[in-house]
Amino acid sequence: MTASTRALLGIMLLCLLLPALPVHADGWPQRRGHGYYKLGFYTLRAMHYYEPGGNRIAIPTVGDYTFSFYGEYGLTDRLTAIAYVPVQRITLNRQVGRETGFEYTEGDEITSLADPILGVRFGLLQFGGTVVSAGLKLGLPLGNSDQTNGLYTGDGEFNQQLSLEVGHSFYPIPAYALVTAGFNQRSSGFSDEVVFGVEAGYTVANNWTIIGRVQGLESLKNGDASGGQLGFAGNDQRYLLYGAELAYTHNDSYGVSLGVQNATRAHNVLSAPAFSLGLFLKR
Repeated sequence: MTASTRALLGIMLLCLLLPALPVHADGWPQRRGHGYYKLGFYTLRAMHYYEPGGNRIAIPTVGDYTFSFYGEYGLTDRLTAIAYVPVQRITLNRQVGRETGFEYTEGDEITSLADPILGVRFGLLQFGGTVVSAGLKLGLPLGNSDQTNGLYTGDGEFNQQLSLEVGHSFYPIPAYALVTAGFNQRSSGFSDEVVFGVEAGYTVANNWTIIGRVQGLESLKNGDASGGQLGFAGNDQRYLLYGAELAYTHNDSYGVSLGVQNATRAHNVLSAPAFSLGLFLKR
């Protein structure tokens, strides 16, 4: 594998957590003894919310600020260990003199560990520039799921997600494409989910990569749990996220990324653009 190809594969790992379920569109396993590590920051401020029926309604201003660590390490050339550890701060502004449809308007906040994810990715096939991988990710219920006003940083349930990922490098053209699909089995009365994503990136001037991304989640609506308020750790969520990212890599070893994303076809999630910043290291 050439240095240019390795740079492309590393850049494509620059995905932040989705508000409810992190979806890392990573088709290539790490090489044995090599890793990828990222510190990320994700933020949005929303004054609207897609209620469970899909209607967009006004709410008191809500802020979501998530700091995270994401790491991958190649146990073998085919098997990669994955860890994602987020810390989430949620703020609810005080609202006076306005009907919101919510019973709390005095303001609130919480800062807590959110649900971490541990997993593995296994390389199944490689032919030409195409790689097929399978993934298993386990969601650990370590976040706060009993905050008074439902500003949950965790859903209190253990879940496991199986995924299939197909990535293709267009080398020597500095571009890649990736498709991923998965099934997230949830416990404690939460509905199971189907997740999917499409991603493409192109590198210019050897260091800058432009990434476009679409990610979706569909609930199977086979559970009766309620979750938190305003979509935090909610049940029966649905969304189609679309966004772009710009990443800079220095010496094929470390760099920075900036991203923005928004949602459509949404149920039970906040309605606002989300912005991300990441610092990453490959070694």
